[in-house]
Amino acid sequence: MRANEEIQTELAHIEYLRNMLDEHLALIGQEAERHQAEQMRLQADKYAAKKDTRKLAEFFKEHGLFIVELRMGERTQDQYALAKQLWKARTVCLPFIKALSRNKESSFVYPKQSLSPTETSDIKNLCDTLKKHGYLAYEVKPDGFEIKPSLKGTQKYFLSGAWAEEVTLYLIDKALKKFAQEHGLGHKLFWDVRLKRIDSDKDNSNDMQLDLVAEVGDRFYIFETKSGFVLSIDKWVDRTRLFDDGKNRFITCTAADKLNPLIFKPFRLFALQTLEEQFTGVLQEDFAAPTADTPNENPIS
Repeated sequence: MRANEEIQTELAHIEYLRNMLDEHLALIGQEAERHQAEQMRLQADKYAAKKDTRKLAEFFKEHGLFIVELRMGERTQDQYALAKQLWKARTVCLPFIKALSRNKESSFVYPKQSLSPTETSDIKNLCDTLKKHGYLAYEVKPDGFEIKPSLKGTQKYFLSGAWAEEVTLYLIDKALKKFAQEHGLGHKLFWDVRLKRIDSDKDNSNDMQLDLVAEVGDRFYIFETKSGFVLSIDKWVDRTRLFDDGKNRFITCTAADKLNPLIFKPFRLFALQTLEEQFTGVLQEDFAAPTADTPNENPIS
């Protein structure tokens, strides 16, 4: 009987200690959340205070958001250069990287019988670049290219569609540099912009990620890039309603040139194949008269 009472007493002590531990862990969790929120606020204050990002931070604040993180300045050169190489020979290179990203075997042969000498050279040059960066090993055989993939996670992600984001930046940068120089417009480019809602009660790192934002004069152009036919219509509509106000624009870009953009009006769908011309057309409408501004502060090679 006494032993049973002692066991019950010990169990009560354990239960008491467990409750104390749970309360302590809850306090630690709350403190961690407060610390994370404070760090985000400090980060937001940093972007709001910096000359290069002040106008962008003000723009998002007007829409109930603050900047958690962004990138600007020099692009990651390896993937950026690879994306440009892909795009310049896209007719032959894009089918090749699609086959490479979908392959499940340790090796496969990519046929070359139907390729012209120029196309064969383009594939070989691409394979040389991919080999240099550790994507694959290859040999040229009589019937085609024998490919031995060695893809890592980030490389798979790039080949399966992230290349299109790099191409969008490349094409927007080209169009913007030319137009801004002709019209004396200041401009900046920001990418991988991560945002948090000002009134958010979630402990996630961000509530929204934007592929690319161009600041041109006093306007903002926000780009979302899709490499295939899935356009995430719900997100497209929500972000257009949030950011596209007649002065600022939200534009979805697609590598699928067979999609008819007229189907999606009044929402803007630009194909990568014609993105430079389409974006230039929007800039011409928005800046009909020459405007003086500060010089470009964000060159991208």
